[in-house]
Parts: sequence; C-alpha cells; structure tokens
Amino acid sequence: MRHKLAVAGLVLALSASAQAQERDGVTLYGVIDTSIQYANNIGPNKSSSIHFPSLTSSWPSYWGLRGSEKLTSNLSAVFNLEAGFAPGTGESQQGRLFGRSAWVGLKGDWGQLAFGDQYNMLFWALAKPANIMGPNAHGFGTMDSYTPNARMNNSVTYRGQWSGFDFGLAYARGRDAVKAGPPVLGGSPGASNCGVNYSSSTDCGAYSVLLAYDSANWGFSAAYDVITGSDDPRFTPNFYRLGSGEKDRRIVATAYTRFDAVTVGLTYMNRKSDGAVGVGPGLGERSDLWSLGASWRLAPAITLDGSVSYMRYGKAVESSNSVFYVARAKYAFSKRTSAYVSAGYMQNKGRAYLSAAGGSIGADPLPGQNQSSFMVGLRHDF
Repeated sequence: MRHKLAVAGLVLALSASAQAQERDGVTLYGVIDTSIQYANNIGPNKSSSIHFPSLTSSWPSYWGLRGSEKLTSNLSAVFNLEAGFAPGTGESQQGRLFGRSAWVGLKGDWGQLAFGDQYNMLFWALAKPANIMGPNAHGFGTMDSYTPNARMNNSVTYRGQWSGFDFGLAYARGRDAVKAGPPVLGGSPGASNCGVNYSSSTDCGAYSVLLAYDSANWGFSAAYDVITGSDDPRFTPNFYRLGSGEKDRRIVATAYTRFDAVTVGLTYMNRKSDGAVGVGPGLGERSDLWSLGASWRLAPAITLDGSVSYMRYGKAVESSNSVFYVARAKYAFSKRTSAYVSAGYMQNKGRAYLSAAGGSIGADPLPGQNQSSFMVGLRHDF
C-alpha cells in the first residue's frame, strides 16, 4: 500500500508542478486508451463476450517520465521511465512498475548510448509508418504477440540518426526475469521468465540490429532479432521454452510510401525457433508473416485505416495459416483526444488458432476456427 501511495504522490506532484518540470528538463506524459470489445467463437464452447480488453485497445495505456540535462554543447544526460497499466482495472502491466522502459543514457550528435530496460531494434523497425495499425488490439501484435513486447532487461543499446538514416544495436544478458500473466507456455510475452544466469554468458540473452531510412514520401526498415534460452531451473519453462544454446530469431523488413493523404505500408517477418514447442503445437518451427496496410486522411478529423495480414506456418503436422482482415475509423476531437471503431476478422486453417481479439488474454478460438472482433473506444494523450 505504501508503494502505491508513493507512486500516486509522485504523479500528483509532477502534474502540479509543470514549471518545475520544465526547469528540470523532466516531462510527465502518457496515453489512456480504453474500449469495449466484442468477440465470438471463444474456446471450446464457441462463446461470445463483451468486455474491456485486458492488454491494449487501439493503443496501450501507459504513463511515463522522460528528461534530459545538457552537460556540454554536444552531450546530454537522458532518461526514461515508462509504466503500462490496464484502464479497465487500473492494474500495472508487464509484472512490474516501470515494465515498458527504465533506462538512462548519454546523447549527442553522434547518437545515443543507453543502459537499462529498453525496447529492442525489432520493435523500432515495426514502429515505422509501414506498420499502419500499430501496437493495437487489431494490429501486427495480434499475429505475433512478441512484437509489441520486444523489450529487454539488463540491456545496452546504441542508436544513431543522420540524414534520414536510422541505425541501432542492442544487447542484453538476462533479458527478462519476471514471469507475469497466465501460466500459458510459462508466462506471457511481456515478461518471459529468463533472467541472468551467472554461470553462463549466453543463457537468456538477446541481441538485435536495425537499419532504416525515412523521407517525406517513403521509407524502409530492416531488423534482425535473436533471443536465447536456458536450462537453469529458475527459468524453466521460459515463455518460448528455449533451452541453453537454443535460439528464437526474427527477420523483419518494412517499406512505405505516401501519396498526399494516403499512406501505404508493407511488412514481412520471418521467424525460426529452436524451442521444443516452436511457434505453436503442431505448427512447426518456422513462420512467415506478410502484412499490407493503408491509411487515408479523409478529412482533418477523420482517418480510415485497414490492413490484411497473412501468417503461414511451417508444415509440421498439417498445413496451417491465418488471415486477418482489419478496418478502423478514427475521429479526432482535438490533437490529444480521439474516438475510434475497429473491426477484425481472423480466418484460421489447420492447427492455427490466432485470435481476432488480440488485446484480450484467453479469448482464443479453437484451432482451425474463425473469429470476429469489434471494438469502440476513446483515447486521450497527455
């Protein structure tokens, strides 16, 4: 209780002292995004449900603190603390207070070097404009839940940006020691139960690299991401059931172009896993994911988005794949407040069982079953 009161006091103090924040170079920011969601064909009874999504709506809800201090003409100290929460219940996400990020670093014209809990380079590759739907309940993360949770504990990162190019490197040892969420495959992707093993320099590691380019009308990104497992009893099972010496790796490439009020984006991701389970029971150890999306600014306050994503699994027992169709409409009341409606339809074939209700834990259909999901919500940035 003292911990919760201390956090609440910190937020209130920071909110009430905007002038002090500005002097100190500290900013309080965040998003609260909540919705009502409908989904059908849930579980063996093929039930339907109307509920608040448990993880994310159109956007994850979070609050954070970021700041900087100028040390020299070309060197600043920077930091970021960011905490996720579920607006439907008020609970913290990721199994810890600052589960989204907690890092400190140095920044200059040469780039940024940072240390702590951070997103890896796969996340930043998918944060580019090609990923039209973004990290929402009907977005890319519905097809692969790792992607919006691609963060690392105990990490060192470097990013440099020059003339439109973006280059990044990331390395972690003890990539995630928290086991959070339901006990499905040993935890949840936001907290995958694989911490520091002092007797092994390769267990529970992670590394990734990013190369991207952005201009006014087009851009691309590419990333290579690897996580490793452990046989240490403390980290068995980890979320992807990877043992010592085993890897789960992803390669992603994106590209986008803009035509006045229209943006079109294409994303491809290949995954290979050495884990005993692979990408799913009976689904093999490889998957290929394509996603095509478009966004149209119909009017200053109205935006229409849509995407089609296709996941093909390696043929282990039988041919399996999923196709996800999404449409969304957003209305901006102001620069910070907007309302939206979103619909998704997931077609599953073979042993695939991806859910159209990606922001809701436990709303999966049975293998080979299709599912529809509808969502209406409100978002406010602060």
